[in-house]
Amino acid sequence: MLAANLGLLFTAMTWGAMIPFVNALLATWDPYFLAAIRYVLGAPVLIVILLAVEPGPLLPRGVPLWRTSLLGGIGIGVFAPAFTLGIAYSNPVTAVVLSAAGPVVAAGVGWLFYRFPIERTMWPAVILAVLGCALATYDPSYGAIPFDFRGGEPLILLAAACWSWYSIAAQAWLAGSSQLRITTVTVMTGAVAATAVYLAAAAAGLAQMPPPPPAGWQDVGFLAWIVLLAVVVGNFTWHFGVRRVGVVVASMFTNLSPVFAIVISAMMGIEPRWQQVAGGALVLAGLFQAQARNWIRRRSRVK
Repeated sequence: MLAANLGLLFTAMTWGAMIPFVNALLATWDPYFLAAIRYVLGAPVLIVILLAVEPGPLLPRGVPLWRTSLLGGIGIGVFAPAFTLGIAYSNPVTAVVLSAAGPVVAAGVGWLFYRFPIERTMWPAVILAVLGCALATYDPSYGAIPFDFRGGEPLILLAAACWSWYSIAAQAWLAGSSQLRITTVTVMTGAVAATAVYLAAAAAGLAQMPPPPPAGWQDVGFLAWIVLLAVVVGNFTWHFGVRRVGVVVASMFTNLSPVFAIVISAMMGIEPRWQQVAGGALVLAGLFQAQARNWIRRRSRVK
């Protein structure tokens, strides 16, 4: 259990840096290309590691190809463009706050698709998440409609829903496979799906083809972090944690991602407004109270 917790903590740190890093890279690359390239570059690395650790066929035996394709298609092919477009068309700090609502989204997805019961402790978290997200977008300088909505906010929530479904379905559909194989197979099929979305966007004139070269070594460093740490290692530690503690509890660890993201954003010159900080605090308070109450209840049952 300690390994799962440490792995999820690492995931929270690497994913927390993604929003400010992706936001910086959007000055060079369009969202569709940026969504695809991180998985296109990450997939070969994972394949090499998998073949070295677990020689043999790439695809899990006895699993229909449509299942691995659907996992990659929704979990990455839809998630990655939606998430990247959401960052591109929303305030970076607001995107951080919305991403903190992941456990609430995960609980809803688990109930909707798998009839997992929603704990009573989650309802205050839902209410505080809604209030916190609303406060994070509040900006009185906008006049008659004082909310800083830029259009990308629903896409971030859609991305969270896709990722939650994928996280649960991957453990059910690929049961018996190692977490390394689950990560590799789904990133591989997801890279194909994300590339198809990018090519379709380019054909429609929505994305640059060919993409421009990196603007400098900073772009290379940000992309390397996203590919090697967030995609390759972070996805593995995520699945490793989900298998052991479940997707809702694992999502609680991502509560720390906004902390890392806001600190890194501030270091990069993106100062949060007090409304954004307060909104994020409401979201985190709701989620932490749910986790604390569940922990107390489990402890009382053990006694």
